[in-house]
Amino acid sequence: MPRRPPRKPPADLDLSRHLVSLTSLPAPLNPADLFATEQPVELEIGSGKGMFLAAATAAEPRRNYLGIEVSGGYARLAAGRLATAGSRNGLVIHGDAMQLCANLLGDRCVAGVHVYFPDPWWKARHRKRRILNPSFLRHTGRLLPPGGRLHIWTDVEEYFLEAVAAAAATGQYGPPSDEPAGGPNGADRTHFERRTRLAGAPVWRAVLRRNEQPAVVQRIVAAPVNPGPQVSPGPKAFE
Repeated sequence: MPRRPPRKPPADLDLSRHLVSLTSLPAPLNPADLFATEQPVELEIGSGKGMFLAAATAAEPRRNYLGIEVSGGYARLAAGRLATAGSRNGLVIHGDAMQLCANLLGDRCVAGVHVYFPDPWWKARHRKRRILNPSFLRHTGRLLPPGGRLHIWTDVEEYFLEAVAAAAATGQYGPPSDEPAGGPNGADRTHFERRTRLAGAPVWRAVLRRNEQPAVVQRIVAAPVNPGPQVSPGPKAFE
């Protein structure tokens, strides 16, 4: 189902501490440097409306949460949720997740990676755009330390099975474990989880733990990314 146009945060809401542009960030990037407090960082791919980021940052103040969202409107909406809540441990990057993971982020720099209800790209000619592809899964293996967790949720069984098989083929993850529905305090983790639950449709969920095997790829040193539509980069969060 196509995304509806996102609501805009209030015009007078300061997003500078909760929203940065991918093109403003250095490579290599240690995501801990984006936060004032040094503590484990978890990465969400495709933050959408920001429900997960808002709930997780409030429930787990001793962890930093970094989201990335390719849509400028949704990136602002997610950042607006964090700003409205006064979050001190949440930040949204506007940009392409694959470029962030493959070209910018350093090794073993995040404690967890969350991928909730990614776009299934149904048409055969579009399947190459799926984020849960072998290249992405090899890079998440590089980003996660042993014991780090990759969370995968989708309402498309075929996509789920394909992603789990691709993760296993990297040799970097243990067998998938079931993950309970809901987020902190039992609330829906994302807008898509809420919509799927209300529709009575099934959701496939798994958490995969990074094993001790060495990473199978290195960070790709690439030319500067295409800037695309820009958002104003802010200062280091809460500096």
